[in-house]
Amino acid sequence: MRMRSQSSHQKQSGAALVVGLILLVVLTLMALASMNTASLDLIMVGNEQFRSRAFATAESGIELAIANTTFNTSADPAVVSGTTSAGDTYSYAITRPSAGAVQNAPSGNSDGTFGAVYFRVTSTGKSKRNAVTVSAQELFQVVKKDNEFVCLTPSTPSACGL
Repeated sequence: MRMRSQSSHQKQSGAALVVGLILLVVLTLMALASMNTASLDLIMVGNEQFRSRAFATAESGIELAIANTTFNTSADPAVVSGTTSAGDTYSYAITRPSAGAVQNAPSGNSDGTFGAVYFRVTSTGKSKRNAVTVSAQELFQVVKKDNEFVCLTPSTPSACGL
């Protein structure tokens, strides 16, 4: 009886070893591919985070420009730069698309007493990892037209006769 068990072992000729090695190689390749995919996913998430920070920085530049600027038609555009508390940088410029000329007023002004002066605020945000985003916002100031006089002090309407 022992002879038969020895002959069945001889017929296998190490097939279990070959199959085991093949499975080990396949599992190793799958693990390496998973690690590579996970590393790439982390890099992509990090890049998206820095792009998002650059966008938020550019938007904060626009908010600062609107909050801290006195808009007028005769000022030349200036570029203002700054750094956020997180170390990201922004710069913004205020331009006048119509060269500061008084345009027709927005709807609701049928008698032509009021006009509008348009401004464009363009802000560039840059994160620490050099992700860059540019945001722009346009706004206008309603001004009173009085022949050639244009009132540009909306904070004190009485000075404009409003």
